[in-house]
Amino acid sequence: MKKTLLALAIASISASAFAVDTRSENSRNEEMFAFDSMHKDQFSVSGSVGVGGYYDTASKALYDDWATGLTLAVNYRNNRVVGYFESDFMLNYSTDPDAKAASSTDKHSGPATDVDKAWLGFDTGYGIASFGWENDTALDAIDGAGDNTYEFGTSAGDASDAFNVVKFQGSTSGFAYGVSYFETKDNHKASDTGVNGYVGIEQEIFNVYAGYETRDSDYDVYTVTGNVKLGAVKLGANFWIEETDTKLLDKTNTGYYVSAGYAVSEDLTLAAGYAANTVENKNLKDEDESYMNVAAMYTLAKNMDMGIDIKQHLEVPHDGDKETFVFAAGYYYF
Repeated sequence: MKKTLLALAIASISASAFAVDTRSENSRNEEMFAFDSMHKDQFSVSGSVGVGGYYDTASKALYDDWATGLTLAVNYRNNRVVGYFESDFMLNYSTDPDAKAASSTDKHSGPATDVDKAWLGFDTGYGIASFGWENDTALDAIDGAGDNTYEFGTSAGDASDAFNVVKFQGSTSGFAYGVSYFETKDNHKASDTGVNGYVGIEQEIFNVYAGYETRDSDYDVYTVTGNVKLGAVKLGANFWIEETDTKLLDKTNTGYYVSAGYAVSEDLTLAAGYAANTVENKNLKDEDESYMNVAAMYTLAKNMDMGIDIKQHLEVPHDGDKETFVFAAGYYYF
């Protein structure tokens, strides 16, 4: 499931006060429904400023695709009551706004704002139960666990934020779990509805998860992801099966992505990945696709980092052109 780079940058510091911890140790040992008077100490503000962009040999253009911007997040906790609000202030540019591949989100330059997440929840002691007007679904937390690269890793399905998300997510004694109900659009009548979830084992050396999603549009996803640390080396893998069965479309997408990262030093990490998938369309010829990507990530300071990722097609459907993609960005966190 693919996320914007800005969201990935935020996720990379989720161990700090930037995101609510879903472990059972999170709540204090007091009366379950105790609620203190609201105070400024219950709020924390974090954020990031990033500059980045893409280049590909198909469009031969430099473009931003919303990688450059400012993200602000407010985290709230009052005993067991928790909340989170995140907003993006983004820029967008392209040296060739009419190029086919330049900026998949919007081909034309311009600023934009977006409320990326907004939810309220309750810490049960075993996880957080929440309702989000806009939020990640449960499966988004683990679907890319096997990706050690910077930008061009891949995994199952579509991980854009969902709406009206009802979610329970947590971990206890090394056992992780999550389940959510969601809608795919902010327009209730025009939206797909879905349910997804996962279970997993989290240890100091390895993590492994199994997840499932189904939507009322006859779309189902099965995925297994995980990673393992072997000293300075980290290995990971994402496996998935996507099934779409409607009157107009009957196809199955089976694929995997494997990656490895090597910590050359405390500041520099090198990584590489390989992806392959096969799309089986009813009464049509199968479509095979594969690519590899290499990446480097460098920590400039405790709250500053940068990275580059290069992707090269190895096999494309229908003997299409084998293109190269480049992404580079730098971020400052506060």
